[in-house]
Amino acid sequence: MKYSLMLKILFLLLSRKKVSAKYISDRFEISVRTVYRYIDELSLAGVPIYNERGRNGGYSISDTYKLPANYLNEEEIENVINALSGINNDLRSNVLESAILKISAITKPVDNTSALSFGNLVIDGTAWGSSNNYSETLKVIQKAIEENLLIQIEYLDRDGKTSNRIIEPHVLALKQGLWYAYSYCHERKDFRLFKIGRIHSLKITSENFIRRDISDMNEVFSKWYGETEEDIDLLVEKSAVDDVIEWLGVDKISSSPSGKITASTSLPINDYLTAKILSFGNKVKVLSPKKLKDAVLKTARSIEDLYK
Repeated sequence: MKYSLMLKILFLLLSRKKVSAKYISDRFEISVRTVYRYIDELSLAGVPIYNERGRNGGYSISDTYKLPANYLNEEEIENVINALSGINNDLRSNVLESAILKISAITKPVDNTSALSFGNLVIDGTAWGSSNNYSETLKVIQKAIEENLLIQIEYLDRDGKTSNRIIEPHVLALKQGLWYAYSYCHERKDFRLFKIGRIHSLKITSENFIRRDISDMNEVFSKWYGETEEDIDLLVEKSAVDDVIEWLGVDKISSSPSGKITASTSLPINDYLTAKILSFGNKVKVLSPKKLKDAVLKTARSIEDLYK
């Protein structure tokens, strides 16, 4: 009984934009307290449910959360819903009504591509094997940017702390293969770079925002969270040249008369850079600076210790 009701509540939320606890209580003839408990259990089970308080508040599910719908196409789903709705107008069957809710819950369009399209330019910045949720997050933010809509996000910061934020998304940025949303954060009262991979769930609100001046955006990107760039030099094996070119660009590669291949550029020296260099195995060696060599060596030794 309990799990059957929880499932019905889930399908109800998936088929509606927003539902109040009172509506759910009346609909399924349970107490409001029970509604709160079931909603909490659904959240603990991984369903990204938002609770908007106030007079016009209610529960809603993240726009990126979808049920699989690949066993029916859009036309088939529409015809089934219309047929069931017509029959239910006469029969008023709880079973039919439940079926309509379940089928309506999977009618959100599904797009298996993770690429973003800007006119004649198509960009796919997701990694191989990325989840659909990642690509859906990108698409929802792109939609919010185009329509100037506020987004409510659940965000995991670099310290491992989760918080709920209201943001005004202005630009999607791709840097070093990672997507960021350059957005004005209502909590911090300033612009921030939100890494897409750290957004657990998000919901587009119905509230529009007025676009702010982002003329200093390039300065933010150049600082990239306050990290200063330093000159680095790498020795590159011939078999790794193509991969290094894809990473740094062909203009960063040079060859000496003796055939030695090096890469020179400026990057922030951090854990990401250390991990990136180690990903090339013994095909890339740090020539300078010394602190980057030491960082790579320290991490390599810790990996060796892990397997002892």
